[in-house]
Amino acid sequence: MRMDELLRRIYYLKSYKGYPCLVSCIKKVKEDESRLCGIRKKVYIPVAREHGVKLENMEKNLRTMRDTFQNRGGTELLEKQLGGKQESLYPRELIEALAECITDV
Repeated sequence: MRMDELLRRIYYLKSYKGYPCLVSCIKKVKEDESRLCGIRKKVYIPVAREHGVKLENMEKNLRTMRDTFQNRGGTELLEKQLGGKQESLYPRELIEALAECITDV
């Protein structure tokens, strides 16, 4: 699925402060999956700087978005796209799963 299609499917996250950061995190992971190892240093810190937010605030915002994603049926979307059961996710796992769904950047 293309990035714009995925973002249309999770439209309900657009109103959250962390949405632009989530999109940037997904793009960074899609560009280089090795960033998942050391995600805080290789993804979160650069994205927080890029968007001019404190790292702690960005991490809190990502957790809020993860919770909303799970409460609004997002795990079912991931199960359809990736197969298997998606239990409660850490924000890092959500970013990884969403990046895995994307075929383009």
